[in-house]
Amino acid sequence: MKKKNLKFRIIIGLLVLVIVTSTINFRKVNAQIGSNLPTSYMDENFPASYMPYINSLRAEHPNWVFKAVHTGLDWNTVLSHETYEVNEGISLVEDIFGPEWKKDGQNNYVDGNYVTASKSGVAYVLDPRNFLNNDGIFMFEALRFVDGVQSVDSVQGVLASTPMGAQYKDKYKLYGEWKDLGTTYANLIYSISKEVGINPVHIASRIRQENSGNILNNSLINGDNGVYNFFNIGAYDNDNGSAIQNGVKEAQSRGWTDVPSALRGGIEYIYNNYVKWGQNTIYFERFDVNNPGQAKYLLGTGYMTNIFGPKSEALITYNAYANCGILNNSFEFNIPVYENMPSSAVPAPTVGDVTFIEDNTQVYLDDPSDSGVPDIFNVRSGPDSSFPTLTTITELQEGGANRTKMTRTGIGQNTLYDRVQLSDGRVGYVQHRYVYVYDYVKVDSVSLDVTYSQLKEGDTLQLHATVSPGNAENKNVTWSSNNSEVATVNQDGLVTAVKNGVATITVMTQDMQKSAICTINVTGVKVTSVSFPESTYSMKVGEKLTLNPVIQPSNASNKKYKLTLSNSALASVDGNTITALKAGTLNVSAITDDGGFTARTTIEIKDDSAPKDDKFVDFNKNLKLTDDVITGVEPGSTVSEIKASLDTNDEYEIKDINGNVLAEDALVGTGSSIEFKNLNKKYYFVVYGEVDGNGIINARDLIMLQRYILQKYNLNEYQVKASIIDKVSQAPRAADLLKIQRHILGLYVIEQ
Repeated sequence: MKKKNLKFRIIIGLLVLVIVTSTINFRKVNAQIGSNLPTSYMDENFPASYMPYINSLRAEHPNWVFKAVHTGLDWNTVLSHETYEVNEGISLVEDIFGPEWKKDGQNNYVDGNYVTASKSGVAYVLDPRNFLNNDGIFMFEALRFVDGVQSVDSVQGVLASTPMGAQYKDKYKLYGEWKDLGTTYANLIYSISKEVGINPVHIASRIRQENSGNILNNSLINGDNGVYNFFNIGAYDNDNGSAIQNGVKEAQSRGWTDVPSALRGGIEYIYNNYVKWGQNTIYFERFDVNNPGQAKYLLGTGYMTNIFGPKSEALITYNAYANCGILNNSFEFNIPVYENMPSSAVPAPTVGDVTFIEDNTQVYLDDPSDSGVPDIFNVRSGPDSSFPTLTTITELQEGGANRTKMTRTGIGQNTLYDRVQLSDGRVGYVQHRYVYVYDYVKVDSVSLDVTYSQLKEGDTLQLHATVSPGNAENKNVTWSSNNSEVATVNQDGLVTAVKNGVATITVMTQDMQKSAICTINVTGVKVTSVSFPESTYSMKVGEKLTLNPVIQPSNASNKKYKLTLSNSALASVDGNTITALKAGTLNVSAITDDGGFTARTTIEIKDDSAPKDDKFVDFNKNLKLTDDVITGVEPGSTVSEIKASLDTNDEYEIKDINGNVLAEDALVGTGSSIEFKNLNKKYYFVVYGEVDGNGIINARDLIMLQRYILQKYNLNEYQVKASIIDKVSQAPRAADLLKIQRHILGLYVIEQ
């Protein structure tokens, strides 16, 4: 075949992109990373270089929703992992493509007629900006099922030109004999996909991509072997057999012996192995770069090795929606963003060494050979007439001032084309003979009204740019942040502080690429307090208890804390989980990383397995026993209520502070005691805030404590303990007086 004809085949293959994919086998892919994985997040803040394409699509389809998926991955790292630099077989192209698409320009065969792709070819398909157009955008469509958007008709639209959607749409083969399916493939795919929760149009496109929907001739799915494998799962060449043989073995091992089970198995396989892990678009199925939080590794699992697989499937999806007339419905597109991406879309690789002299000149297009006739110019996606047309410019009037302005960024040296950047930011190529320099007032500089600012999380700052000279013709600017996790900026210059850290906001002029920066220092929201939901907890030996201290404010930046135990013999702690080891009373403290704030709670651990002898006593979870002191008694508690909180077979008496036996309806207060006859034990009650021993917090307690602090009155040790409201100070203070007073007035609650 002559080179000219070969080049024509390559061009047609690139434009039409009717290409069969190849499935990656997990064991073959050694490109994955499994540690320090960044967690992606979504918002609507795209880099400035994305916006011309996004805005163009928004103008045409106002119901479409575009979400930026900030992967946190470095562009060059991803590119290296997705090329032969890390794995020879991870990215492939058909051998009919030109040498610019192949590693070293050679046919390094890996899988059938597929060869290792060039790094420049992978960079082109990896860059999302190259596919932010009407048909390519559907490689970013969210793959969840959306009722009212996808339909049986749209599935049928994908299959219509295939045997599964035409003459055999309701039939299948079993060992060479045709059978009635009882429904259509479109209905079956739709219903199963809806149950699984995945886009049925994507599933139909994947089937068409894998086998052209050919149930008559494809050996993997036509039932000649009594099995069906609609997605070519496991169908790859290895030492154990051919792709067809391995595909049949895979279907046999999975029990896919009828059409419904094979379809369901394949659909669930795609969902369970890709979609639910974050590979929830066609692009992410090809490039494993999205970690919503649960991924165990990245860059390791790709459904297809063919670098043009996403483009091909996206085109099938687009045509299906277009044929059903639903392109203006509400679709959501999740578009990846990488760290340190090239400033503009990566161009497709070109034949030979096409070189450009860097330029930054304002130009316009003119064809002086046909004055008076409207000029029509094609702006192409590459420096050759074989590349697709990016846009068409029609000029009706003569003269540079009346023509569309653009910036020439490169003067072609061994090509007939110059590289230009359009006013909306898109980069294309136009024939050099039509390019004329426009004489205009250029931008000299740009400055910002603020060059440094310290913000708190959630704060905003409006930046204003001044372009000089004041009569510069093109004063358009773009805004960007070098760390959108710390601070973002929209295209009006509004900065939003996201989280603690430092970010640089850059404003750049469209003309002459002049720039100015503002440094944003974002400080976090500080912790002000920590507390436990309960003051007392109860556990049994062997049980586990998860404690979740409440940190205020709720939007504090650093909510980390550490739990400590007063007695490691009674329990162990792992993170925020307590495991009870032995019966007893345990104090637990939570200490915040930020500010060192402390909260305390008590855990009463019981051992139900321990045999009880004739002399035992147990308190319920509300009462706490430490040494000879019982706390946890609410003011106003009666003797009968205290008895209800005890479990003992010993004889006992409850007495007041003066040693008199209390009646059943009498109140238990500070200094009251409980004496166990056989145990020969005596414990004293302490009611915080209740000093005089009558069981009620009132003005008398306030007066007694005041006189004690002034050294005009004596209190016993239990009365002193009851006066220390914070439970940790060494002696009562004026602050305790204030808390008792506020409690009496109903402005404060003293916790027992």
